[in-house]
Amino acid sequence: MQALVTAPGNIAVVSRIPIPEPGSNEIRRIRVHSVALNPVDPLYVAHPPSQEYGRVIGSDIAGTIDKLGKNLASDHWNVGDRVAGLLQGATSGNKIASPGGFAEYAILESDLAFRIPENVSFDEAATVPLCLLTAAQALFIRLCLPSPFKNPYQHPSPPSRFRKATILVYSASTSLGLFTIQLAKLITPAINVIATASPSNHSLLRSLGVDGVFDYRSSTWVDDVKKSCGGGIDYAVDCISEDDTTGLISQCFVEGGSAAVGGEKRIAIIRSTAWDKSLVRRDVSPLYGAAWVGLGKEVFYNDGILPADPTQRTFAVAFFQYLSSSTSVFQIKPNPVRLMPGGLAKIVPDGFMLIGSGKVADREKKEMMNEEWMRKLSAEKLVYRVISLE
Repeated sequence: MQALVTAPGNIAVVSRIPIPEPGSNEIRRIRVHSVALNPVDPLYVAHPPSQEYGRVIGSDIAGTIDKLGKNLASDHWNVGDRVAGLLQGATSGNKIASPGGFAEYAILESDLAFRIPENVSFDEAATVPLCLLTAAQALFIRLCLPSPFKNPYQHPSPPSRFRKATILVYSASTSLGLFTIQLAKLITPAINVIATASPSNHSLLRSLGVDGVFDYRSSTWVDDVKKSCGGGIDYAVDCISEDDTTGLISQCFVEGGSAAVGGEKRIAIIRSTAWDKSLVRRDVSPLYGAAWVGLGKEVFYNDGILPADPTQRTFAVAFFQYLSSSTSVFQIKPNPVRLMPGGLAKIVPDGFMLIGSGKVADREKKEMMNEEWMRKLSAEKLVYRVISLE
């Protein structure tokens, strides 16, 4: 099969490799229909965790089941089912026998896949797995908010005896931000959801139901946020977690007691070291996490090892079951799709150029090419089709 694999010189190339066979509790997809790009994909090419080349990269995929593992019950999955899921890409646990997703075929563990509803396309479904799981982990594990599905981390609703609790989603027009808003709106009417983004994306965020949206480039946005929610926020998700973002968010928290459960002031962050710790208020706790822990395996990420965590795995399985609960309507709106031309061969020269392998802020400095699909990336997910649907 054709696949995008790591190669000497910290690059990725399209190469032919054997078609993987599913293990006893795995499923295989026929000719992965659509793949979505995440910043971690070019990151593992530019900074590979291993010099063992030939590893298939790619995390988010959507397609149809081609083959089932021998121990899978046919009452749950069947050949031809439309499914989407998350893979490790080129992380340290990924051997050729268990490749990432940027390929014609890919292996998924059966309990970490979700069924694609009838009203969602393959392109849309591919935008979901990695960032939506990251959003769920941020809200329901690190911020201790009550979840709409049963899982090992069960938390009570924020107390409402003082005032309505407020959560801030910073950089809300990112893939993670768009999903975080929607999940937060599912929690309870007792939570006020506000966001920051550039003005061009404010209407999109309002369509998702945010209670307030602010321009992060404004010199007064921190004060504006605090005034809008009666003195300050109670929770936050920093969707880029770099430079001064986490510090600025910490200044938005209410002084004194918080309406959050336990009164703790927490920011869910997605990077462990890219933000300036000296700028963070002393009474606010940034809590780092990565979607990969949901795989329940040891994974190399951000220059360190994430240990295997069975409880996180149980949470991820419960979440994907929740996503599969409806066969006709998806409870979460997928990201807006920018369908990119060229298939696997164009992921590196076009897609990786747009995303980059460094900080989100660095994208602002890039000179874009003349092609319409190479315009500046904002509030969209880059999607490539591995095969034609025609």
